[in-house]
Amino acid sequence: MIRSLLFLLLLCLPAEAQAGLERHTLRSGGVTRHYLLYVPDMPARFSGPRPLVLVLHGGGGTDRGTIRATKGRFDQLAEAEGFLVLYPQAVGRMWDTGEGDVSAGLSPHRDDLAFLKAAIAATGARHAVDPHRIFATGISRGGHASYMLGCEAPGLIRAIAPVEMPLPEGLRATCRRGPPLPILLIQGTADPIAPYGGGRVHLGKRQRDRVMSAPATMALFAARNHCGGTAPATRTGAVDRLSWQGCAAPTRLDRVEGGGHNWPGGVPRLPRILGPTNTDISAPYEIWAFFRQF
Repeated sequence: MIRSLLFLLLLCLPAEAQAGLERHTLRSGGVTRHYLLYVPDMPARFSGPRPLVLVLHGGGGTDRGTIRATKGRFDQLAEAEGFLVLYPQAVGRMWDTGEGDVSAGLSPHRDDLAFLKAAIAATGARHAVDPHRIFATGISRGGHASYMLGCEAPGLIRAIAPVEMPLPEGLRATCRRGPPLPILLIQGTADPIAPYGGGRVHLGKRQRDRVMSAPATMALFAARNHCGGTAPATRTGAVDRLSWQGCAAPTRLDRVEGGGHNWPGGVPRLPRILGPTNTDISAPYEIWAFFRQF
């Protein structure tokens, strides 16, 4: 009941809460980089260091476009819950995740892992950030970058929540090892770009990274997180929420039946290319509900 009421409340709020949105720059790898930071009003009930949530745009996207695509829900949740939201911007609108994917047109190579670490550090220098509650989410290529952060910067990111992006094959070996890493994967079964069943990520005639299937992704993290039980499902509309049992870290898949390559609950975009947008859940709400347990 509480979850449903909060979701309905969010739907009634204005689409974008811009009052606390700041634009920042920094130098990383000899290049001037940009990011947006949403800083909520801090009422008396919020004291001490704050959680920080990185929200990474997809390939071809932007920081501001992500706010619009999610209807400003992350900012609204930040106002209600007191966390900070960091929206980094990729050079050329494409994250370089370091796997040597020449098909993405990433030339010359950019160290986006270093940039994201620098943006986190710069935010921590301006605000009281809790180093034990830094989280990463993102859609499509941004989801790919969230895996990179979680698996290649152990100890920096507390939990990840990739959206419409099963684990890329290039990160399989890295993500298989390491300490338990909490994960929520939100994946549509009818995603025409990043296939639920695995294979090449593609947009039109352009093929990019090869990804594992969503079930194989979860099996890898269930092993990493020492899950000892099954994954019973609960259903909301067309969304099956599978939470693995007996894990050293929360491990969950939200399987969106018939869902396409968009933020569930977000603004529908290019349905003929990206597929349908599910409206049974709000992805930002589900992601924050997952992160806030820490």
